[in-house]
Amino acid sequence: MKPSNSLENFDYRVACDDFFLYELGRLIEEDHASLEDEEFRRLIDAGIHEHIERPLEIRAEVAARLRKSSRASGRVLHVVEDIEAPLRDEPIIIESYTAYLVRRLEECAEQKPDERIEAAADLLLESPEDRSSAETALHTLASIRSAASARVLAFIISEPMLEEDLEARAYAHVREMWPLPRPYIFYSLKPHTHEDIPFRWFQLLVDCEEPSAVDRVLEEVLAHGNQPNYREDLLALVELLGEARDPATEEKVLQVLNSEDTPEGAKQILEGFLKNTRTQSHKDAKAADPWTNLDRLYAANKKYLAAVKLFESGRTADASRKLDELLRDQPQYPFALVLKQLI
Repeated sequence: MKPSNSLENFDYRVACDDFFLYELGRLIEEDHASLEDEEFRRLIDAGIHEHIERPLEIRAEVAARLRKSSRASGRVLHVVEDIEAPLRDEPIIIESYTAYLVRRLEECAEQKPDERIEAAADLLLESPEDRSSAETALHTLASIRSAASARVLAFIISEPMLEEDLEARAYAHVREMWPLPRPYIFYSLKPHTHEDIPFRWFQLLVDCEEPSAVDRVLEEVLAHGNQPNYREDLLALVELLGEARDPATEEKVLQVLNSEDTPEGAKQILEGFLKNTRTQSHKDAKAADPWTNLDRLYAANKKYLAAVKLFESGRTADASRKLDELLRDQPQYPFALVLKQLI
């Protein structure tokens, strides 16, 4: 008899309009619902990243469930609690999350899709040249703040189908909805199968201060740097690096440039960027910018992991003091709050 999963029936709190449920439904219809299927596994991996690795509250709840389970592996628990460690190769996570997504898809099947979003999408896709219809559709989509409407708008700005001012309006709407379109955009960009680079998406990542925006731009340069038909797009794309507020922009560019694995065409593009563009100094960086926040989260996690070692060695009083120090700096740090309840 197969032992039960410690995370069985765990609620990963995925909304019914979530992109990954939409994609899961498509893959099931196309008979690709198997972990042996490359596209299905890519969906599960990306979903684990979006729904478990990134939201610390969920990750901390997973850790709490594992701590309370006599069947849980200590190694898996330690991986979950280290926020810099990926979870996409952990069988217990894959099994639990995949079963949850299928179950959630069945639950959400009872909910009817928003007909206003479907009608607006049809208007834009069937008659993008009809200005009056396009304006009506954009207004409708902008008035419905949901992952579904954000996906439609994100798709619209990725294709040159609207008049310039309407495209700018659609872009503004997508930006206002950030981060709702983020999962769809990242999942679509990952395979690098696009015929044209969707410049507006990368502009959105930079404008919305997505922490990995610079990394995503450099990925495109590496993927297509030696393909002449992408050169013009890439030259426009790397100009965005000069606008990025990531304090490590220049360091990341130099790291790629100095790598032996970087294609010659990509090196030429990046050399031209460094020669002709001046990156921002970031001396006026905000205390709450996403890169500073990430650094604080990583630092807090290291303090938490030190407290865990004390707790697991039986030094509960020392562990409690470490957690108190951490919570004074980060009162809502979810891992510390969970472990504190066990001491």
